[in-house]
Amino acid sequence: MLSLTKKSDAEPAPATLWHTNFRNFERLPDTKVVRTTFFVNTAAIAITIGMLLWLASREMNIHGIREQIAEAQGQIESNRKQNGEALRLSKLFADEQKKLTEAAAFVKTPVALLQFTDQIGQTMPKEIVIDYIEARMIDPKKSNVLVRGRVAGSPDQASGIASAYVDQLKADANLATVFDPITLMRIDRNQDGTAMAFEISLTVKAAK
Repeated sequence: MLSLTKKSDAEPAPATLWHTNFRNFERLPDTKVVRTTFFVNTAAIAITIGMLLWLASREMNIHGIREQIAEAQGQIESNRKQNGEALRLSKLFADEQKKLTEAAAFVKTPVALLQFTDQIGQTMPKEIVIDYIEARMIDPKKSNVLVRGRVAGSPDQASGIASAYVDQLKADANLATVFDPITLMRIDRNQDGTAMAFEISLTVKAAK
């Protein structure tokens, strides 16, 4: 009888083939369809172009802003000159208007100033000297005439003479139709001490 034996037992196993791997993977050529360096270079170029475009846009914006600033400065200078001229003309107009207002008020004065001065001079007591007469007729609601002068005598005598002179002015029919009240504003010793200085205010009656 033939003995039954397995083939594996009858034949020896084949020897494993091997050899040392001397390949340098870093120096091996890239065998991909699209190489990695292509993507790297493309990304670098895209970033560079993007930065250049951003810088160009920024420079254009800065240039536009500078032009706007220069234009605004030009407008400011032009407006400044116009404003200065307008202020000058406005002041000139205000000065001329003030002169016209004073002239109109003087024309509308309810008493003839020359006649008033003449009447004051004729009715003035011999102890009194008139130094100054001022007519304030610009404001119709506060128009008045100031009479300033000196009166001789002792303080008591001078005060009595000045008060009597004010009463004389109040009793004058012509003045009473124009002025009310007529007031002795002050009386005091003058600077050199030789007489008493006084001031009389004649207020113009309000126009009806």
